[in-house]
Amino acid sequence: MSYGVVILSVVPLRAEASERSEMVSQLLFGDTYQMLETNGNWLKIRTSDCNYEGWLGIKYHQNISEEQFKKIQLSPKFLVRDFLLLLNDNQKQQAFPVFIGTSFPKPDKSGFVTLGDFQFAMPTPHEVACKPSQLEDRQTQMLQFATKYLHAPYLWGGRTPAGIDCSGFTQLIYKSIGFCIPRDASQQVNLGTIVDFASEAQIGDLAFFQNEEGRIIHVGMVCGKDMVIHASGQVRIDTLDETGIFNSDTKQYSHKLRIIKRLF
Repeated sequence: MSYGVVILSVVPLRAEASERSEMVSQLLFGDTYQMLETNGNWLKIRTSDCNYEGWLGIKYHQNISEEQFKKIQLSPKFLVRDFLLLLNDNQKQQAFPVFIGTSFPKPDKSGFVTLGDFQFAMPTPHEVACKPSQLEDRQTQMLQFATKYLHAPYLWGGRTPAGIDCSGFTQLIYKSIGFCIPRDASQQVNLGTIVDFASEAQIGDLAFFQNEEGRIIHVGMVCGKDMVIHASGQVRIDTLDETGIFNSDTKQYSHKLRIIKRLF
């Protein structure tokens, strides 16, 4: 088994081994993966965080050993909570940005981040995110994190403020409190327990929406009484009720509610 790590800000993960294939997700700086197969200049990979599979261009690949892979997996993590964080590539002596929602091994006492054979310098000061223990703390932290993405444009497969999709958004929100959930809405809906009524939903619950065939096509996070924050056109806050999402701009329902789930 071979392993890799992302040392760029963000790279695309595609459905097939082609630049013309749809982008199904993105990998962020520090993400690790296992290689499953090769096809020319493409690698089929499985991500370490949620076992999501897709095709990665070999030009983005940086090989690491199994020992280095395990070390990264076991290391306490630093989570980026600002829009951008400037890291310095010690080999190239160049600064580059990483996006909110990115996580990587905790810097050492000198402020250096090590990913396999690569080392990056953190700006100072820096702090390590901790996992909140109380429900109210979790809800506050999730809400603060989620609202930083407001007005980010919708991008199928996106996972950054420059472009994000609905399930990538909810996945990163839960990552902000130390929870790893699946990549797609159709997978996320299998988690947690059912909330019987929309009026009983609380901050942090996930609301799932269906199309006319009953297929889950959208997800958002409850962000207050009768409110949902979600990525549709852009990351926005709309009204949520038993029917679904009522768009405040169009004055119409945009998504039909299927179910609300509580993950903690």
